[in-house]
Amino acid sequence: MKLITQPEDGLLPLLNAIRTAKKTIDIVIFRFDRKELEKALSQAVTRGVVVRALVARTNRGGEKRLRKLEMAFLDAGVTVCRTDDDLTRYHGKIMIVDGVLYLLGFNYTDLDIRSRSFGLVTRDAATVKAAQQLFDADATRRPYEATYDRLVVSPENTRKVLSSSSKARAKTC
Repeated sequence: MKLITQPEDGLLPLLNAIRTAKKTIDIVIFRFDRKELEKALSQAVTRGVVVRALVARTNRGGEKRLRKLEMAFLDAGVTVCRTDDDLTRYHGKIMIVDGVLYLLGFNYTDLDIRSRSFGLVTRDAATVKAAQQLFDADATRRPYEATYDRLVVSPENTRKVLSSSSKARAKTC
């Protein structure tokens, strides 16, 4: 597992992953305004990488930008899916590149990249598989059932996992 820290690491870990992708990139987007990421994703498609973007249906004040991004992605050959409206807000920020999961606390925006935040990068097969199942379910608007407790997905398994974790920590203190 690797740690991405912001603002220190900036976009470099994400850009490197996208630029070296060989087969697939799946990206979940809530907010996005970084042209260099948009360009790198477009170039990945040109190299023959299958790129799928799951774009939030809404975010406060940014719907026009999201729709513009969708159109640019579609023009570049990215497969674009929009989140369902079953949740008020879809706030995920993950990227799966050739079996490597980037689980991010920050959006793909100039403001977030310059703010204090972090991300985790893992190759753990079970975690990547669970994240891929979540992406696939949400991209195709199928129900998702959280079956892997090491990946906390709100609201499916959040309360159960975090409650049991805090009880375990309380017992060890």
